[in-house]
Amino acid sequence: MPPDIHFALPALLPRLVAFARTIVGNADTARDLVQEAVACALGARRVPDTAPAYRAWMFKIVRNAALDELRRKRPEPLDAEPAVDLWRFDNACIAKITVEQGLANVAPPHREIIALIDIAGFSYAEAANVLNVPIGTIMSRITRARMALLAAIEASSVRPLKSSQLK
Repeated sequence: MPPDIHFALPALLPRLVAFARTIVGNADTARDLVQEAVACALGARRVPDTAPAYRAWMFKIVRNAALDELRRKRPEPLDAEPAVDLWRFDNACIAKITVEQGLANVAPPHREIIALIDIAGFSYAEAANVLNVPIGTIMSRITRARMALLAAIEASSVRPLKSSQLK
């Protein structure tokens, strides 16, 4: 094992926190889970020796910690956001909000696979390694998860404005 493999950890932290938040739906809990995962990784006797393997290993530790947390208690609803004047946001911000709301309304397994592939940028093979399932399972899970996310977005009250409404 290269002695400096843990130096990759600081660069991974924001992505690990985002991944954990996607699964558990709470930023504070996500940070706690990542802290727990980092402590576990730093205390591990066997650590992957390549950067891609180390990255996948860290995501797997965070995933396991998040699943343990979900088992301990029911998922909490996302914290209520203060009222925001949406007119000052552009379409990209509205799309981001819409997707976040949609993710909050899909099952944790769907959020997890979307977080790995679409948010964290893992390949199907890397995600299969993190989840310990065959790559074909990943392909079917991501398809079902994306369909569930689309259904959640379509069922939401967020609707695009027509150009005549903007005047």
